[in-house]
Amino acid sequence: MRIYEYIGTEDEEKVIREEYEKIDGISIDFGVMQRTHRAVVIPTNFVWDDIGSFTSLERFLSKDENGNIIQNCECAVIDVKNTTIMGDKRLIAAIGIKDMLIIDTDDVVLICPKDRAQSIKDLVKKISSSQEFEKFI
Repeated sequence: MRIYEYIGTEDEEKVIREEYEKIDGISIDFGVMQRTHRAVVIPTNFVWDDIGSFTSLERFLSKDENGNIIQNCECAVIDVKNTTIMGDKRLIAAIGIKDMLIIDTDDVVLICPKDRAQSIKDLVKKISSSQEFEKFI
């Protein structure tokens, strides 16, 4: 990888994108651990969790009295339960929903039932393969 050569330059973002596209999307145990004979294991005492989804992230975030997680955003809700709402640019308002994810980023808003959170990766693949949505990737 040549990313370090471009840190702080106008080409930094472009080079990072190019280099990351070369990386196989596999876990560290398959990509590194199963290929080395020089690994060392050191006993430690810390909590570990593989935070691979919004629903697993919820275990680490505070919930309100209705089970909602509201992070980094102005939010107005009525009759909303067990819903995760994240954003930082605008007011997010919701009425009468339950068990949902609402994630507001600079250029995309995701609205998804929590029980379909694993489908987010499929949606990202669909968006990534469409020239129409290229500016969002």
